[in-house]
Amino acid sequence: MKRLVICLALTAFLQAAASALPAWAEEEEGAPTTQEISQAENEPPVIPHWVADTVTGKECLVCHEKGKDGAPQTPHPERLTCTQCHVRSELVQPKAAPKTKKKK
Repeated sequence: MKRLVICLALTAFLQAAASALPAWAEEEEGAPTTQEISQAENEPPVIPHWVADTVTGKECLVCHEKGKDGAPQTPHPERLTCTQCHVRSELVQPKAAPKTKKKK
């Protein structure tokens, strides 16, 4: 009789634990999106797109000087060393370089 009670209690415990597993799995966080990247107050925003190491402020201003195509307009277009303050998101991966065909 004692073994039966222990088996029933163990079975009930395992069933409760098994039903809680999907809930625990849903709580796990995946990689955050660029919108979820938080930053400290009064810090410059993170660059949410890929930027080459050789990019210059002049290239950034093509879109950000006037806010072209929804890009946020810079409040300081005279500063041309953008990556000195703004860092790239580690979540944004560079696009693969296009494959070129070799001439025969």
